Amino acid sequence: MPHDDAACSAEECTVTVSGGSMGGLFTGVALDRAGHDVAVFEQSAGELRSRGGGIVAQRSVRSFLSRHTAVTPQHVTTTTSERRFLTADGDVRTATSDSMTFTSWDAVYRALRDAFPDDRYHTGRRVTDVTPATAAATFADGSERSADLLVAAEGGRSSTREQLFPDVSPEFADYVAWRGVVPESDLSADVADAFDDRFTFYQGTGSLILAYFIPGPDGGIDPGDRRLNWVWYDTLAGRDRGQLFTDASGTEQRFGVPPGKLRAPVERRQRDRASTALPPTFAAVVAATDEPFVQAIYDLTTPSMVVDRACLLGDAAFVARPHTAAGTAKAAEDAVELASALDDHDTLTAALAAWGRDRTDAGSRLVERGKRMGDDRLGLGG
Repeated sequence: MPHDDAACSAEECTVTVSGGSMGGLFTGVALDRAGHDVAVFEQSAGELRSRGGGIVAQRSVRSFLSRHTAVTPQHVTTTTSERRFLTADGDVRTATSDSMTFTSWDAVYRALRDAFPDDRYHTGRRVTDVTPATAAATFADGSERSADLLVAAEGGRSSTREQLFPDVSPEFADYVAWRGVVPESDLSADVADAFDDRFTFYQGTGSLILAYFIPGPDGGIDPGDRRLNWVWYDTLAGRDRGQLFTDASGTEQRFGVPPGKLRAPVERRQRDRASTALPPTFAAVVAATDEPFVQAIYDLTTPSMVVDRACLLGDAAFVARPHTAAGTAKAAEDAVELASALDDHDTLTAALAAWGRDRTDAGSRLVERGKRMGDDRLGLGG
């Protein structure tokens, strides 16, 4: 374990993790398993809820679950064996063999949460200020906590990143993602069958929609127990983002409007658009969705993931477009590599330098890949 005059003892590091969602729990579990003294602080007072729904279960995520939790990945994932593109009429344009594995945000969250000790997971504790030189965190109630290492895993809206890099801001793209999940039992047999064992797409002009089955809310993966997850990338042509992102209470949101909060005219217009712009099976899925929601598509790049004894992890450091299907995987990899760096180096300073260099490079490359994928798939490139 690393040790130096101002940081870790030879036995372990004390670690404060700000953020108790996916990135924070990957970090907490990985460092706890590596023998460090970790406490996770989550600003929400109640149980966290998914803002996304479906996740591509990349190998790094499945490996993490196998090695660090009691969950067997096969029990919380669904699979497809074919990638299919439809025509506007709903016919099959192309179909190719392609093995993919999917899961849900809530299934992964439950597995990680169960793997981290309850007495070191603290809710209703929001970090408002950090001192990187001493890895100190100040909370909204005025209390403070000192540690050897502070990890900010606060997601794309990280207040710690804003403090450390006030000139870094999201770069919004010219399109949004409409999203939703539908219980399989709410779909007709024909529609459910059309998506079964298939990763299905339709690409229109400035538009791309995809769908795949994920575990049900209770983790069920058998036919009938699953949910269909869909994502519809759509341009903002002819629409004002401020109006689109004003929720039902009249508050303008910056990054998206969550389930159940869309204004009625906005939701009605998008449902109407689905009925004319999408193939019949996709239109039926959108129509069957109780609470669709919308998210802004943006890119975020941080110049460094390490400042003294504070690090930014996951989306707090880099946000890549969802086309990469790698946001969750990157958070898991960041956490695993941090634990490895602490084990491989004699001092905390050396460990963070090596980890920060490697993971900052990986994050930058991922963001650039997401830009290319988004522009290519929606025809926005030059």
